[in-house]
Amino acid sequence: MVLQKGCDLMQFTAILLAGGNGKRTGLKTNKVFLEIKGKKVLDYSLELLKKQAEISEIILVLAENVDNSIISHYKELVDHIVFGGLERQDSVFNALNKAKNDYILIHDGARPFIPESSLREIYKNINVEKSMTLGVKLKDTVFKMAGNYVVETFDRNDMISVQTPQAFHKEALLKAHELARKEMFYGTDDTMLMAKYLGINAYVIQGDYRNIKLTTIEDISLLEVIL
Repeated sequence: MVLQKGCDLMQFTAILLAGGNGKRTGLKTNKVFLEIKGKKVLDYSLELLKKQAEISEIILVLAENVDNSIISHYKELVDHIVFGGLERQDSVFNALNKAKNDYILIHDGARPFIPESSLREIYKNINVEKSMTLGVKLKDTVFKMAGNYVVETFDRNDMISVQTPQAFHKEALLKAHELARKEMFYGTDDTMLMAKYLGINAYVIQGDYRNIKLTTIEDISLLEVIL
């Protein structure tokens, strides 16, 4: 279990999402349980989060059909295990209803490289900002296409690639989720719900280009180098 940390610090609940199925990577099992450099992808993030003095609760979200041996293993390492829903948004909502702290950190278990400098920036700004996301500037020019033709060019200086962890005030995030559920609206991530329903735009914390998400089979080789 996660030990209770000092009460003089901002206390976060970390929600670690690990309920995928590995379809896009071409794997037969959930990609977060793949071993890279002798350690499961999920464990890289989990071990770092457990070391954070500001994080006093960790909720792990798993798929309902996960093997019992996995549940038995991780229930000793986290405070709660909850099962995910049909979509990522449903999984976050299930975990939010278990969270005890006022501040929430949400991270994709398929991103094993969390930059600690970004975490410190989140801790520093959480009093003021109710919605935060990690992000990095795009390196490539981005086009909008219609068929095989370019119809619009975007200024890459105004665009970022979004990463996790993302951080929120729990009360506000829970309200945004509840409003979204009433309308049966699904966003790409939680910052979208905060903006759509509460008018709170996400504050961007500098991420790290090494903080990639294991999505395709090619990412495995890249993460072997990064880690």
